[in-house]
Amino acid sequence: MNIHGYDYISDRDFVDNWGAHAKPTGDLYFYDEVRSLPCGHVWTVTEGEELDEDGFNVDGNWYATPGLYVINALGYLTTERPWGTDTPDAVWFLDDDDEAREERRADFLANR
Repeated sequence: MNIHGYDYISDRDFVDNWGAHAKPTGDLYFYDEVRSLPCGHVWTVTEGEELDEDGFNVDGNWYATPGLYVINALGYLTTERPWGTDTPDAVWFLDDDDEAREERRADFLANR
């Protein structure tokens, strides 16, 4: 899956082929819950870094990066399949609802 010129593991492939999962409740794991797990099975979830002129993420997607990082981490996932040094990032949440994204942006701008 290509987004903004970068190749990612699609959200479907990430779950189906990598066994990616959060907690049974759907919440992301906290750092303390994954720090003792094998690093090759831990992924850090972040928002996209590209911002528009109002400071909003351009796409609203959540991405999973192989490894355990603290800066900009929303939380963590684990996979059944370990990642390697050439493993690309994955899409965890694909925000493909442009209308809802624009409504959130308008609400935020109206209330600041």
